[in-house]
Amino acid sequence: MKRVFRSLLFWEGLSFAVAFIGGRAMNESSMLWYSELSRSSLTPPNIAFPIVWTFLYALMGYSAYRVVNRASAGVLIPYFVQLILNLTWSWGFFYFMETNAGLVNLFLLIFAVLWTAAVFNRHDRLAAVLLIPYILWGCFAFWLNLYIVIHN
Repeated sequence: MKRVFRSLLFWEGLSFAVAFIGGRAMNESSMLWYSELSRSSLTPPNIAFPIVWTFLYALMGYSAYRVVNRASAGVLIPYFVQLILNLTWSWGFFYFMETNAGLVNLFLLIFAVLWTAAVFNRHDRLAAVLLIPYILWGCFAFWLNLYIVIHN
């Protein structure tokens, strides 16, 4: 039981470590820049983002935990790819204020999460299903980023 808990804690911790490191990209300067951008009327209030992302990171971690206990470590390659893309979006978009790079990054991220879900589905259907909200949010984020690219 201890081993199971440590494994779950590791995968959740890894996901939230990415969230933490990505969050460091959002400083006072980048948030001021973001507030001055022309944004879609569908853009949620700023408070919604940490709430949604907390939920998504928890699902990501639990999904990886479920799969790692049923398959070989190689199955996690797409998971690590999507984590890296997730992290680089935050830094590219906010810290470097590169909206076009952010859009390309999100495009790649959506496909990486789809790849992750497809691979996970071969080993644990629930692990794949848990990634659906992440895929949907990624598509929504792509729209929001696209709007910013077009209108700024």
